[in-house]
Amino acid sequence: MKIHIKLYISNLSIFILLIFSGCERVIDLKLPAPGEALVVYGLIETDSLVKVSLTRNSPYFDPVDLQTVLGLQVSSALILVEGEGETDTLIPALEFQHYTPFNYKGTHIRGRVGGRYRIKIVTTDHELEAETIILPPLSVDSIWHRTKAELVLEAGNLVPTARDSQLASINYRYIDGPLVGDRVRIFSRRNQESQWSSGFASAFSDEFINGQTIDFILPRGKEVYLFNDSTTFNEFGFFEVGDTVYIKVASIDLPQYQFWNTLASATAGSGNPFAIPTVVATNIKSKRGKGLGVWGGYGNYHRTYIIR
Repeated sequence: MKIHIKLYISNLSIFILLIFSGCERVIDLKLPAPGEALVVYGLIETDSLVKVSLTRNSPYFDPVDLQTVLGLQVSSALILVEGEGETDTLIPALEFQHYTPFNYKGTHIRGRVGGRYRIKIVTTDHELEAETIILPPLSVDSIWHRTKAELVLEAGNLVPTARDSQLASINYRYIDGPLVGDRVRIFSRRNQESQWSSGFASAFSDEFINGQTIDFILPRGKEVYLFNDSTTFNEFGFFEVGDTVYIKVASIDLPQYQFWNTLASATAGSGNPFAIPTVVATNIKSKRGKGLGVWGGYGNYHRTYIIR
């Protein structure tokens, strides 16, 4: 009798499994092609020439790799930058910043604190414009580090490895001023790296911390891992003892902060069906056609820190 009961239960389980598996429905989503738009990433920093990345947009599920991005470049645009009573006609010039290929550069206008700069982009089908300002730089008060071994011991129940003693987390202290409206982006690079990189959330506002002193963690920028398969997940965001770390604090205006903040939110929720859809803000105004992205000025403050 027990054998028959077991066989009955087993057969019943298989039958139920077949019923539910037979109820599966494959949903084939056919998303409409996006409307054509130009994607702008324009940058003017203190004491630096203008850099602009100008590309076409692409469907959401298209591959994202360097070859694809290069194929989306727009190289026949007229790009003008006006500021300080001068006009700069940008010239085609390829400069890589990790996955961002800047394909236009200025020739003589350099960013100045307090300067207002207007960009105009014209192609056969598009006419775009935007304006930004370079705000006075904001500084950090102090910088220090802690090894991963110290953090592991503090957490308890774990024993740090020898490698943990060679990894370090950098902290910095920010003292906010009395007025609301300070906004920054934080960048870093280490040793002989020539390109700046940023964390997943790189833009900060004093909206909720006005007038306060706050300690932050400075993670090693995410972009440095794009072409580096040797770094493990356990080491992500850490620097190493002996590193010389260069830190850049860039003051940004409100439209630029809104762009980077909404971009971070959209990136964090990517692929999550329960996430609230985020529309990425832009300060690009379209007189003809459609434009996306950001034109921004950076008021830069630099610090160097050696992890000893």
